Amino acid sequence: MEKITWSTSRRLTWEDFKGIPETENPHHALTAANLSVDGKCRNNAFTYEVRCVFLPQQSWSKNKISEKLLRHEQLHFDLTEVHARQLRKTLAGMGTTCNAFKAELTPTISAAFKAWKAEQRLFDASCSHGLNKAEEQVWAENIALRLQELAAYE
Repeated sequence: MEKITWSTSRRLTWEDFKGIPETENPHHALTAANLSVDGKCRNNAFTYEVRCVFLPQQSWSKNKISEKLLRHEQLHFDLTEVHARQLRKTLAGMGTTCNAFKAELTPTISAAFKAWKAEQRLFDASCSHGLNKAEEQVWAENIALRLQELAAYE
């Protein structure tokens, strides 16, 4: 399955949205992004990788002309990266031994996913899915600030 890993140097383009639009869906586009978490335990040392990925085949748009809509969809992807960095920061603070991670890993990841999904819903509700441009700009500035604050966990 094709995936695009979040990067400061790679912004989404409409060509990345390869899914078939859901005609019954009232929205103009859908960004399918995810947190990819991979952890391993070897010799009682825990290593992990957290990635923010965009899923082109599951992402779609009914309007591949609007730059405003594309910016809104990019913000969804950027917000996912904020949560990936927050999860990396949390995991970094849990130590490196397998025993330290065993009991905490599943609830920590579950909480991270729950917070990420809740904030995605709040983002869309707050800016009316991109129709409230002033509120969307507030979110854009907040997301950019948080990405900067969490730069050590990129």
